[in-house]
Amino acid sequence: MSALIAEVRACQGCGACLLTCPEHAIRPLGGTLLVHPERCTGCGECVEVCPVDAIVLVSAASNPNPEPTS
Repeated sequence: MSALIAEVRACQGCGACLLTCPEHAIRPLGGTLLVHPERCTGCGECVEVCPVDAIVLVSAASNPNPEPTS
């Protein structure tokens, strides 16, 4: 089974996930949020608190999120 990672899809920018992520793997980026794949452990806490279901867990191997540069 592949490891899971969070993926932000239709972010409304509320920031609830920023406050709950134990690994601080979610960062603001141009009006939305980006998951830093090297920090995300796939715990799903961000998925649980998102009020608009904008975050899902996907296979880390198929994650389309770009590697962050900073």
